[in-house]
Amino acid sequence: MKKKAGILTALGVVLALGSASQASAGTLSPSLLKRAKAGDQTQVGVIVRFNVANTTQGRALYKNLRSQLAAKLAALGPSAGFLNSALKSGAATQLWLDESIYLPMTPVQARALSLLPFVSEVFENFKVQIPKAVALSAASAPAGTPWHLDKIGAPQAWAAGFRGQGIRIGHLDSGIDPSHPDLAGKVVAFQEFNGDGDRVNSQPHDTTEHGTHTAGLMVGSKTGVAPDAKIISALVLPNNEGTFAQVIAGMQYVLDPDNNADTNDGANVVNMSLGIPGTYDEFIVPVQNMLKAGVVPVFAIGNFGPSSSSTGSPGNLPDVIGVGAVDQNGQVASFSSRGPVAWQGKINGVFIKPDVAAPGVEITSTFPGGKYGALSGSSQASPITAGAVAVMLSARPGSSVDTVKNALYGSASNAGSKNNNVGYGLINLPGALNKLGANTSAPAPAPTPTPAPAPAPTPAPAPAPAPTPVPVPTPAPAPTPAPVPTPAPAPTPAPVPAAQPTAPAGYTLCAPEGGTCTNVANKQVAFGTAGSYVFGINDSSPNFQCTVRSGAVTPHRAASKPALSRSKP
Repeated sequence: MKKKAGILTALGVVLALGSASQASAGTLSPSLLKRAKAGDQTQVGVIVRFNVANTTQGRALYKNLRSQLAAKLAALGPSAGFLNSALKSGAATQLWLDESIYLPMTPVQARALSLLPFVSEVFENFKVQIPKAVALSAASAPAGTPWHLDKIGAPQAWAAGFRGQGIRIGHLDSGIDPSHPDLAGKVVAFQEFNGDGDRVNSQPHDTTEHGTHTAGLMVGSKTGVAPDAKIISALVLPNNEGTFAQVIAGMQYVLDPDNNADTNDGANVVNMSLGIPGTYDEFIVPVQNMLKAGVVPVFAIGNFGPSSSSTGSPGNLPDVIGVGAVDQNGQVASFSSRGPVAWQGKINGVFIKPDVAAPGVEITSTFPGGKYGALSGSSQASPITAGAVAVMLSARPGSSVDTVKNALYGSASNAGSKNNNVGYGLINLPGALNKLGANTSAPAPAPTPTPAPAPAPTPAPAPAPAPTPVPVPTPAPAPTPAPVPTPAPAPTPAPVPAAQPTAPAGYTLCAPEGGTCTNVANKQVAFGTAGSYVFGINDSSPNFQCTVRSGAVTPHRAASKPALSRSKP
């Protein structure tokens, strides 16, 4: 920690220390107030948050928050002398996303500062941790598609062309090893921060294995949900532990890496596999500003289960996507934190948490040094979900946070109902894409042509037998031409629908042209005529009617069109 004796002396001189009765317990944290009343002169890291009226939306918010914070400090006049000195000397750190600054001071001085009318609140720079991993083991590189990717339907999304391209994911963790073959070229920005929220000059590295593991689940070539997305990484939890100022500094870095709001180089979605048990109002302001900027927050719910009301902050904030963990069978993991969560203070109410669940038990991903390892925790479920969000945004760029949430929640396994174990249920990436209007069955016709020509030749020989009857009438002198128009065999193509049972491999033909497919909710189906099929998994509708027009198959139903894909059941 820096030497700030001169600044702290100025603080003591400039601020008039109010009497004990004047202290506002509403703006000073209870622990600081208690220590101040006892006359504690021990130096402690303090967050000073200012009253900032901010209504800007989108990326303009970044510039607006900076200018408002600077204007607030400049408008304070002589009483801000110590703050200005601290900022100029580097003793204080501006946390514009939080509308605050970090500055070491004594509890007595913090109490005096809290009395100023332009100060919103003053609290300690408390510790934040990565929830302890439940399991840790070495693992070999995945031979095929890892189960956690199959479980959420990632391969179907990729087949439709949605792989996270053009999307940047904010990564706040223990660091990252960008030299891992699966992560090569995918880390576009990296910055380390210390406990005061100051930048540390260092090369990209991981202080444990946690950060590289979570990054691999988002963008890893073999293990990631969004292999074409990019990572903006902030090392804010060295050895899996950090401070509030460290996390906020990392949050604002991944949102605006070059510190220039006029350039669009920040994250579209942010993953934070970190937290602290309980409810912490301190996280509300920075998260709300992230939401105003249109960035999707995806946070781990914690590994404090299996008891109820065991969630951690900031994953248990009502407006973030809090993610719990499930195993390979889709069952909630014993360690995964459960709701409900009761907020009292700036937020009041009891809320169901988590919001969704994702695979989080024995998940294989990247480890530093080109290795692989398996970890269990909501720390793994969260980046898998963040990767899914990146894929959704690559399919529908510019989608609002609420649009993404609604698609993610509405397509999850609990069919719209929510509980305190897994929220809306296991995420379903193809279903979420369909909710966004991105058709995951669109590219299916590309592979279909290969089988389609195969059945086509079978009818082709059928016309060949048609000429064979021609020799039979040949004995008849004049009538011979008459049988030639005997495209009476043309009716034989009419039975071509008899070839309908030859649907694409692995599918059962549901109905011919104009027919109605019944009892097909969530089933694999194929319908149409030979050579013109639509096939895939139907949505929850029990039946639909199909029509083949000019080689294109158009589904019709009273409600909505069936959502079909080439996914497995």
